[in-house]
Amino acid sequence: MKKGKNQIAAFLLSSVMLAGILAGCSKNAENSSAVLQQDSTVVSEKGSEGGDYSQDVITYGMTQAWDTINPYGSSSGSMYQNLVCDKLYDRLAFIEEAGTDVTPRGAASWESVDDGYGAVFHLDENAKWHDGEPVTAHDWVFTAQLITNPDFDYGLRSEFNTWAGTDDTGTEESEGSVKAEALDDYTLKLTFKNVTPVEDWLILHNKYYYVLPQHLLKDMEPSEIKTSDFWKNPVGSGPCTFISELSGSELQLGAFADYHMGTPKFGKLVIKVIAPTNTITSIAAGEMDGFFQAPTVDDALAAKDMGLDVEQSKEPTTAAVFLINNQNVQDKRIRQAMNYAIDKELLIDQTLQGQGVASTTCIIPGSPYEIDTKWERDVEKAKELLAEAGWKSDCTLKMVVTSARESMAAVIQQNLAEAGIQVEVQTVELATMFSGLQDGTYDLGICGSTAMDYPLWMAGYYDNKNATYCQITDPQYAEIQDAIASELDETKRMELVHQYQELLCDEMPLIMLYHGYTFSVKSARFQGYNGFESGVNNEKVWEWSVAK
Repeated sequence: MKKGKNQIAAFLLSSVMLAGILAGCSKNAENSSAVLQQDSTVVSEKGSEGGDYSQDVITYGMTQAWDTINPYGSSSGSMYQNLVCDKLYDRLAFIEEAGTDVTPRGAASWESVDDGYGAVFHLDENAKWHDGEPVTAHDWVFTAQLITNPDFDYGLRSEFNTWAGTDDTGTEESEGSVKAEALDDYTLKLTFKNVTPVEDWLILHNKYYYVLPQHLLKDMEPSEIKTSDFWKNPVGSGPCTFISELSGSELQLGAFADYHMGTPKFGKLVIKVIAPTNTITSIAAGEMDGFFQAPTVDDALAAKDMGLDVEQSKEPTTAAVFLINNQNVQDKRIRQAMNYAIDKELLIDQTLQGQGVASTTCIIPGSPYEIDTKWERDVEKAKELLAEAGWKSDCTLKMVVTSARESMAAVIQQNLAEAGIQVEVQTVELATMFSGLQDGTYDLGICGSTAMDYPLWMAGYYDNKNATYCQITDPQYAEIQDAIASELDETKRMELVHQYQELLCDEMPLIMLYHGYTFSVKSARFQGYNGFESGVNNEKVWEWSVAK
């Protein structure tokens, strides 16, 4: 794993969602209308190299609409919501592609303090609000107190229940009790309930902590802020400024000339909702410069045939997971037999055209955390394990998948039959699949997720404290996850992660099928763009530009 200015030791609870970015060419900027605000702190007219970018327009598509431009107005926590707010408001840190590093953004540097119970952030003193006022530690403290205030309506408040002074719901225990302190104008201290390496907290919760302007909101009652007119023309401190919004359809943003990470080299960023079926064709036709949608391998190869630039992710971050209801399939030998029987290489060839790696555990192949265990298909070994477990050949398991996974299900069904396990496949909607696995209606399922370099990115799948897709009640997974999460020594953490993987291989509560590479498609017009950063809910918009 890469190391940045600060040592990385972090984890991420991941939602079951695949993500990626397509980027590409668009029509010439002179053919696009761009009515830009003229305040120099709002629109970039001169870049750092002296170029005039005021008439350059980037058009960016999303296949689903964002909920709101209020970063605390949504309960979905969706990537679409985060990627919009990421452009208007600032966060403490930037998470690099696949979580390989945590680098400065609102904070120039940070360190763990108080034996891991606290974190100190040294803020970038050049950061400004879009109205020109400085961003200080007092703004970050104000925001922390607001979002934990019971009178402020925020559906994702539990993301901050790690802060000392909050209860399990993330609500302050008493007025102003949350332990967020301004040590001086540009030094912020956060105190945690438990030992938490600072990078762990940033990876897990940074995407929800957007700073708000105290000087513009302090005189409002917390209960009034969510419905305030402030959100009709919000003032943030992110790389883009607000111009206009057509709810659920289009958002127009300007480039913030005084952004402390660097001025974006464009005049306007137009975010539009686009149909998923119009992805590659929109790029090829010059209608979009880029958009948020995970392209299939077939689409990426088609784009390459069209002459578009296609990039492959550095790491295989798409994970395919075979879910097993552990209450219905309690004998681990049966679960182990399934792992031996399934032909993961065939799935990779048919689903990813070979662009993937067979998985042993949730750890990304090639990661320093990976144990020296390789998967090999062994049908005879599978049969031996089934015999030991007393498996009855007339027993039939129910596997449920969405329509997108039907071809994978057919391969797995045949593979398991070769070992002596009969499977009945049913196609349903995604929500029905998950609810059916949780209530025991179904025994098996297939889902996808976005993997991270961090060893605990998949911890939520093994959480015995809450309902999981695999109905795991064994507390030993959570116990070792907690030990990893609170370990500050990287060598000791590495040892714990190895033990964690050995446990997963032995118990086999679910089966990791493969880790696949993702793709980004763009033209030469769209510069400074990394199509894989969005998978961790942020993008370096301040590096975006339009080729002249």
